[in-house]
Amino acid sequence: MFNVGFLWLALSICSEITGTSYIKKTNNFRNPAMSALVIGAYSLCYFALTKAMGYIPVGIAYSLWCGFGIIGVTIFSMILYKQKPDFPAMLAMGLIISGGVIMNVFSQM
Repeated sequence: MFNVGFLWLALSICSEITGTSYIKKTNNFRNPAMSALVIGAYSLCYFALTKAMGYIPVGIAYSLWCGFGIIGVTIFSMILYKQKPDFPAMLAMGLIISGGVIMNVFSQM
């Protein structure tokens, strides 16, 4: 059966990635439009994370949120800011994805 908590978690992760990725564009909160986007994204992020944790164990929800948030922000930084992760960064992201999959598939939490 499908767990609706994963939809809430996906919304939380996407909004966290958006908020974090656009912080730099707020220009130290001197850009009102970008500042409103970041504040709104983080508000939605924590609302959705709270809802997700009503359906998913906290340890699994938080580990997936952190891990996929790191991956997403890295991908966005490559697009928005032309940042290029080096081999150690790519290796670390692979380990993060592996850890998230292992925890979600095999944990009895």
